[in-house]
Amino acid sequence: MTDHDCDDRVGAAVAALRRDAGQPVDPGRRGPVLLGRLFEEKGLDHVALPNLTRGAAAEHLRAAGIPVEALGEPAEELAGFVFVAGRVGWAFVRAGDGLPRRRFTAAHELGHFLLHRGAMGRFRADTDATLQEADGRVADEMEREANRFAAELLMPAEVCRARAEELRRQHGCCPRGVLVYRLASELLVSREAMRYRLQSLGVGDE
Repeated sequence: MTDHDCDDRVGAAVAALRRDAGQPVDPGRRGPVLLGRLFEEKGLDHVALPNLTRGAAAEHLRAAGIPVEALGEPAEELAGFVFVAGRVGWAFVRAGDGLPRRRFTAAHELGHFLLHRGAMGRFRADTDATLQEADGRVADEMEREANRFAAELLMPAEVCRARAEELRRQHGCCPRGVLVYRLASELLVSREAMRYRLQSLGVGDE
C-alpha cells in the first residue's frame, strides 16, 4: 500500500467516524476533539492503567468477565493496548503519561479498532517504538495507519488551516512555531505531534 492509499483509507475512516458520532469538523469551534463520544459510538471502553503491561491488561479484562487466554509476556511494558471481543473492545493507555500523550495513544488504539480488526486478531500491543506521535514512518503498516489516524482525528486539517489564516490576518504572517504553541494548547496534543502535523500539511511559515 502506498502512502497515498494509506492517507485515503485513514481519511475515509476518520470521516466515517465523525459522521457516525455526529461530530463533524467545525473550524469555528474552539477546543480539543471530544474522544469520549467517539469511543462510545464504536463500543470501545477507554481504560487507563498505572502500569500498563500485557499482564495488567489481561487482569483487567478477566475482572470484567472477559475470558482471556495468554496475551504474551505478562511483564512486557506497553505504551498502548487494544483488545477486541466481537463488536466491542477495550483501549488501554498508561495512566502515568501526560494528557496529550494519553489522548494520542487512545486515538491510536481507536484507529486499530476501526481499521485493523480483521488483520490483528483479538488484540494489538503497542510499544513506544510503534506508537509515535511525531513520526508515522514506522516499519509496520498497521502502526503507520494508526499513527496517521490519531493525527488526523486529533488535529483536523481544517482547524489547522483556519488557525493559520487567523494568525496571518492578525499579524501578516504565520510563524509555524507560534502556531504550534497555540494549536497544541487548544487541541491538547504535544507540541512535537503538532509540529509534525503542520509540517506534513505544509501549514505555517518556517
